[in-house]
Amino acid sequence: MMAVTCFKRLSDGADRVVTWFVVVLLLGLTAVVTLQIIARVFFEAFSWTEELSRYLLVWSTFLGASMGFKRGSHVAITFVVDLFSGRLRQWVSILIHALSVLFFFVGIVYGIQMIHQQVYQISPAMGLSMRVVYLGIPLGFATMVIHVFPLLLDEIVLLARRKE
Repeated sequence: MMAVTCFKRLSDGADRVVTWFVVVLLLGLTAVVTLQIIARVFFEAFSWTEELSRYLLVWSTFLGASMGFKRGSHVAITFVVDLFSGRLRQWVSILIHALSVLFFFVGIVYGIQMIHQQVYQISPAMGLSMRVVYLGIPLGFATMVIHVFPLLLDEIVLLARRKE
């Protein structure tokens, strides 16, 4: 029971940090795109604005996906779970959460591999290491792992209580 509470607090804290970070990213994205439009219409377009807006979008997408997962906002196909009831339904829910953990770990591993492949690649307009750009992928998946553990542990605790 204590572990569930600790994981929920960790998940809530991570969500608060990620939420503020995504807000800053999206504000930055809005400012950069606005600057790009104004510069293109009235002056000469900047070379770095398109690139920066793309990178801000990548980061906000993967971190925003973790926010959506935390809030249960993603589309879910529940007809399989709805076919079952009682303990079997809880087992299916545990399996789904376990498969989610597996998928998120695969995303982390492949995200890290992408970072390692970008050792020497530099973005053309900004001169930024592409490792920084790709870092948003494993961070987003890692945050989703943090969010799925309280759900998984809740289901396990509920299943254990039903046995009593």
